[in-house]
Amino acid sequence: MTQRVTPAELYEQFSDRLDLRWVCGKSEAGKRNLEPTGFHSRPSLVGFLTPIHSTRIQVIGREEFDWLEGLDSRTRWETLARIMDDQPAAIIVANGLEVADDLAKLARENDTPLLTSSQNDWELVNFLEYQISRRLAARETLHGVFMEIFTIGVLITGESGTGKSELALELLTRGHRLIADDAPEFTQLTPDIIEGSCPPVLKECLEVRGLGILNIRRMFGDAAIKASKYLRLIIHLHLPRPDETEADRLQGDDTQREVLDLRIPQINLPVLAGRNMAVIAEAAVRDFMLRMKGFDAAAEFVERHGRLLADKQ
Repeated sequence: MTQRVTPAELYEQFSDRLDLRWVCGKSEAGKRNLEPTGFHSRPSLVGFLTPIHSTRIQVIGREEFDWLEGLDSRTRWETLARIMDDQPAAIIVANGLEVADDLAKLARENDTPLLTSSQNDWELVNFLEYQISRRLAARETLHGVFMEIFTIGVLITGESGTGKSELALELLTRGHRLIADDAPEFTQLTPDIIEGSCPPVLKECLEVRGLGILNIRRMFGDAAIKASKYLRLIIHLHLPRPDETEADRLQGDDTQREVLDLRIPQINLPVLAGRNMAVIAEAAVRDFMLRMKGFDAAAEFVERHGRLLADKQ
């Protein structure tokens, strides 16, 4: 389903924070949708007043106000009319500036929502751009358990019966934190950041086969729950097939998985009898953190082995 937000919803949520006041167009504000345009496309959703690249919400700050004041009456009217023809979702006059009569008249004639704010224009644009982008960001729901392990956001995936919930429960007893079980929701906040969170209906809950639904906050306390975290790593559990070839003994079984527009590192761990999967998962995360810092244990081992062979020759 396409994400949408209207100026009316923004006013309801942020009017106190931004000191927004209606001039006209309140009844129309609930009908003008802002929809995602992508992080790299124009026009942007919020920006300063311009007739060149129309933004969906246009902000009149001090510079835009002075520029309009410097135009002759005919050019000013034509400029404002051209902006209204693009049907912006709303126009906001910032910095506590007075709304000119011709701007209010054109806004009423075109049913354009017009508001004022005492907020600084730069702060207003930045705040709205962030909030709207977050509301309209691409979303995806994945099957698995999303946890914070050693401060890293880790999604544990695998087919039914591989022990995802049991692994999560053991990790909780070792001091790590649960974000979401079964259906974590991931949102692309920026081109290189994906945030994971829990749907309200699943909040604080973990399903463990044989035990049913467990309330993790009640069992382990507030420290065992995390509201959201950036996704950095996927640990995929799988039952090895009889004909499956053994993974690289030096490098392990590392791949990548595409989530939204990003490729997330994935470590594939076979589930075998007698393996302590919690310890292995912790080791996988620690090794991943070292690699993020530039240390590669396998490469160091190969280099050390090469030096040893060279010394013997």
